[in-house]
Amino acid sequence: MWLEYFRKWARSYDRETKTYGYEPWKLLKHFLHDIGRRERGLDVGCGTGRSLEALARICRKVAGVEPVEKMARQAEARGFEVLRLRGEELQKIGEKFDLITFFASIDYMDAGMAARGCLKILAPGGLVFLTVEPQNEQRVLEAFRDFKVVKRRMARAYEGQRYVCLLLSAAKS
Repeated sequence: MWLEYFRKWARSYDRETKTYGYEPWKLLKHFLHDIGRRERGLDVGCGTGRSLEALARICRKVAGVEPVEKMARQAEARGFEVLRLRGEELQKIGEKFDLITFFASIDYMDAGMAARGCLKILAPGGLVFLTVEPQNEQRVLEAFRDFKVVKRRMARAYEGQRYVCLLLSAAKS
């Protein structure tokens, strides 16, 4: 259901999200002190690559995960590596990342499967940054029960829409 919605929205996504002020960097920048500079970052549900541009400001190497072909091609046109996977398939990735981000994408996937995938591909000392709609926060935190909250912040994302921004670390790292 959601994949079809994003397939239809792919062509106008950047134009529309810019008009209503959605900027991934504005959400991430408040966590820079806790995140610092990172070697390898992965954005899950990277869309057209705007969130990868934000991630590239703090990570030396970045890659994205995007199941919608039209969006993945747009992100690649911006120069990014994109894996054609769903967020529930992270365990298929054979690399480790020290920062994994979900910019408004965790709301559209099985958070439990995504969390288990994160545990498999997160490097020691790695972090997960999520933006989640407030009504989904408890469900996401339950799914990420093997993580601890490093920092939580409410942020305005666009047109009055608010997100809960969470920075998590693996509880056993």
